[in-house]
Amino acid sequence: MKRIAFLLLTVIAVGGGLSAARAQSIFQFGVKAGLLINSSDLKYTFSGGTSSQDRRYDESSTKPGFELGLQARVRLPLGFLLQPEIVYSRASGSFPIDETNGGGGEYGSKLKVRSNWIEVPVLVGWKFSIVRLMVGPSFRFPMDEVMNAGRSEAKVAPRLQNFVLGYQAGVGLDLGRWTIDARYCGNITNITDKGVMEQYTPNLKVTERKVAISVGYMLIK
Repeated sequence: MKRIAFLLLTVIAVGGGLSAARAQSIFQFGVKAGLLINSSDLKYTFSGGTSSQDRRYDESSTKPGFELGLQARVRLPLGFLLQPEIVYSRASGSFPIDETNGGGGEYGSKLKVRSNWIEVPVLVGWKFSIVRLMVGPSFRFPMDEVMNAGRSEAKVAPRLQNFVLGYQAGVGLDLGRWTIDARYCGNITNITDKGVMEQYTPNLKVTERKVAISVGYMLIK
């Protein structure tokens, strides 16, 4: 009887341990860092004198940005998964300006912009073997924006919306605890605050496009 009781307790303990291990493996948590390759379109209406003109700059001179943050993952049945993240990101670039829209002279020929964001992507994916396919919305909150037009630099946070809805889609690899991701990111709602900018550049619209390449490490797996 003692042996049988011991065996039963052993089976229960092993079964409970396996169940706990499975439960732990459902949730993962880690850190990530990445490079942002940014490209954006700038479109607005310039009003000068008695006429107005539509301007569009679809070739911006951009610099690589970066992102740093945390990633979590919840495994779902049939290979599906939910992956929320919170990251700090910085993007920068410059747009050509001319004498008719405030450029030239002391301001030079380019308007330089640098923006800092807190982003919260909530992605749904499907994993097979070591490969993941991911897609989902990204909720973006601006920290500040710095604009440089020649000799002076100033923060111009009111030019940004308080909230921007974006999206992300891409592919990832899981190599043990290491993760590698490549995603295409864009915005759905306008980045700039139209009300603030209406006096200077009516109908201002920024279409953001960027590729994010990141490497992560799962602390809990």
